[in-house]
Amino acid sequence: MDTKVTKTDNSPIPAGIFSGIEAFYHEGEKWVIAHGTTYRFHEAPSTIQQQVWKAFSADKKSLAYLAKMGLSKHSEVFERWYKCVIGGLDSIPDLVDDKLTPDAYNNMCSDLHCPHRGRLCSCGVGLKNYEIETIAALKKGESLERTASMICVSLPGMKSRVNKIKEKLHVPNTAALMALAANYGI
Repeated sequence: MDTKVTKTDNSPIPAGIFSGIEAFYHEGEKWVIAHGTTYRFHEAPSTIQQQVWKAFSADKKSLAYLAKMGLSKHSEVFERWYKCVIGGLDSIPDLVDDKLTPDAYNNMCSDLHCPHRGRLCSCGVGLKNYEIETIAALKKGESLERTASMICVSLPGMKSRVNKIKEKLHVPNTAALMALAANYGI
């Protein structure tokens, strides 16, 4: 997602719709949107930073997984958590009333071969590599048969895969899946 990030009350980012805090990683930096203002994380008011740190400390599932990855230095763990769990900028705040709601899809992660994809990033839904590949192929507008051929899957396998993705994302049909994929930045 190509996002222009500025620190102004009239930010080009749709911050006005947030009732909580949207934390995101952009071009190697941590950012937050709170109360209609965009800040670099380290420049945000301490109350906002504390809310993010509190959510980080309370996310036991992600912290346990990060420990399994071999990360032990607190700053490295926080950096990875911010990048992989908080993820990219989207229209749903990550923190509302001190409750963490990770992104459904981490649109800033382009590493489809990351061995941790779907385990750490986007803890909500956790799309796997093959699911992203399938959605991206379908977005090209080809038929199911052609899409199955493009990604080397049988037609019954493709139909099954698409149905499972729709169930996972709670969408009723392929058109809704494509709309959701566009919203996620896939």
